[in-house]
Amino acid sequence: MFNRRRTTADGDVVEDVRERPGHTWSPAQLIALVFGGAAIVFGAFALAETGLDFDNVTVPHESVWSFHTTPLLALAEIGWGVLMVIAGLRPIAGRALMAVLGGIAVAGGALIVLDAWPQRLHDELGVHDRNGWLFLAAGAITLLAGLVLPVVSTPGQRTVTQRHVVSS
Repeated sequence: MFNRRRTTADGDVVEDVRERPGHTWSPAQLIALVFGGAAIVFGAFALAETGLDFDNVTVPHESVWSFHTTPLLALAEIGWGVLMVIAGLRPIAGRALMAVLGGIAVAGGALIVLDAWPQRLHDELGVHDRNGWLFLAAGAITLLAGLVLPVVSTPGQRTVTQRHVVSS
C-alpha cells in the first residue's frame, strides 16, 4: 500500500492519497503449477523406486505406474517439474519459461515416439512409446497454455481524501 500526503506551507494537510496496486495473473500459472507438481511427484516416486547411484544413473530400469524409467529420467522429470513450478509463480515471464519447457517436452516426446535413437534412449532413460506419448501430451498442453492463455490485470484501488484549509 502506498500513501502520499500533500501539505501546505504552514503544515495543514490538503490531500491524503492511499493507493493499493492491482494484481496480475494468468490461467497458465495454474496449469504450470499442476503439471510441475505432477512431474515432481512422479519423478520422486520413480527415484524412490530406482534408487540413485551417481556412478551410474542409467540403471536400474524400473516400471513406475506402468511407465518405464531410470534414475536419470527421474532426475530430469524432477528438474522439469521444479522449473515449471517456478514458471507458475510469475504471470508474464513464467509464460515464456512455460512455453520453452513445453517445447522441450514435445521435442523429447517426438524423438521417443518417432524412434529416433531407440536403443540409446531406452538404454539411458528407459523410455518406451508410452513415455513419449505422455511427454508429447504434457508438452503440448503446457506449450499451448504458455503461448495462448492471457494475462489478466485487475485495477488497483485509489482513495483520495481532501481537506480544504480556510485561512482567516
